[in-house]
Amino acid sequence: MKSFLKYFLTAFITMAATAYLINLYAPFLFEVPKKDKELIKIDFESKVTNRNIQPVTNKAKNIIFLIGDGMGSNHITSYRVMKGGPNHITAFDKFPISGLVKTHALNTLITDSAASATAFSSGVKTINRYVGVNPEKIPVKNILEMLNEKGYFSSLVATSEITHATPAAFAAHVDSRYEKDKIATAIFDSKINLILGGGKGYFYPKSKGGFREDEEDLISKIKNQYNLIETKEALNLEFPLSSRIFGLFAEDELVRKESEPSLLDMFKFVHKKSLEHIANGCRGYFALIEGSMIDWRSHDNDFQSFLIEMAEFEEVVDDALEVAKQNSDTLLIVTADHETGGLLIEPTDVRYRPTGKMNVSWNTGIGIGSHTGGMVPVFAFGPGSENFSGIMDNTDIFFAMKEALGIDSLENASCL
Repeated sequence: MKSFLKYFLTAFITMAATAYLINLYAPFLFEVPKKDKELIKIDFESKVTNRNIQPVTNKAKNIIFLIGDGMGSNHITSYRVMKGGPNHITAFDKFPISGLVKTHALNTLITDSAASATAFSSGVKTINRYVGVNPEKIPVKNILEMLNEKGYFSSLVATSEITHATPAAFAAHVDSRYEKDKIATAIFDSKINLILGGGKGYFYPKSKGGFREDEEDLISKIKNQYNLIETKEALNLEFPLSSRIFGLFAEDELVRKESEPSLLDMFKFVHKKSLEHIANGCRGYFALIEGSMIDWRSHDNDFQSFLIEMAEFEEVVDDALEVAKQNSDTLLIVTADHETGGLLIEPTDVRYRPTGKMNVSWNTGIGIGSHTGGMVPVFAFGPGSENFSGIMDNTDIFFAMKEALGIDSLENASCL
């Protein structure tokens, strides 16, 4: 009997130790069930219920609106961890006010940049691909057009071509974001004071080396009527206060050539010119600055290149936050038009044991790098920032900006 107990105890201890070691160093084998799919009817008939925008007593004089195209919450989290670990403080972490923004378009959960930027610029829900028009294709007035009538200095900046969907929604009114020739013409015809980015090819015809299908040469018109700058060095030149500036630094998107300015270079130039114009009679300024390539690199599922784009965008966020802290009349808003790539952060071990590692993966079921329907973060600092907390619709951004500036109570004026 003693021998039996001895052998039983030895066998039990051996099996327990083996199970413990297997659990510690090797995963158990188990069957993974197929992912469930369920078709759900979604109601798009009900109208947007916009949040109650709180009255802003101390109005903003200026707005800096930074858009990280395609930047979701996990983009920021993974960037933070890669830059300095989970406790690292990024520029995004320094804001006192933050919230989440619903991004859906009028008739689909997954927006594109055109519909989302139109919601930002005009407060109107519209259809994907529509730029600055409502679902009936009727032009809707955007915030830069409103502010031009009130004597504001305005700027439009992007690292993509300036005719791309997001900047286009602040200048153009077309029913297709792909009508680049029409968008370029609309930007030229607009009253926007300062335009910086790529896309020079859409401003002159193919017969002269550009992209335009027609023979309209807007580059020649810009040179004759305004100021054209094409290199980073030209940002150091002096320009007449009363004249518009077109900085077109590449035929298409910016690719970080030595001659091209960074997003931070362009932001600093915008801020400098804005202050010069305010000192000479403009009421205030509105600057739309887009880090366009966060979206593009997420479409590519290129994590290392995405980190480079995030680093460039964070530089501008950090600099703009210092500007807002030093100027109590300036509202700074940072957000995204949608999330791109379905970026996930997962453990490297199925039992969540600490490994010092993380799995970062792109996850879009329909293929590489699509947009997703997730909410995106919004951060705000300055007068009116209290209206950017909690859950917002993307159209709420427009109404919160409008209240912060008090546009409806401003008299018409001119900027130089």
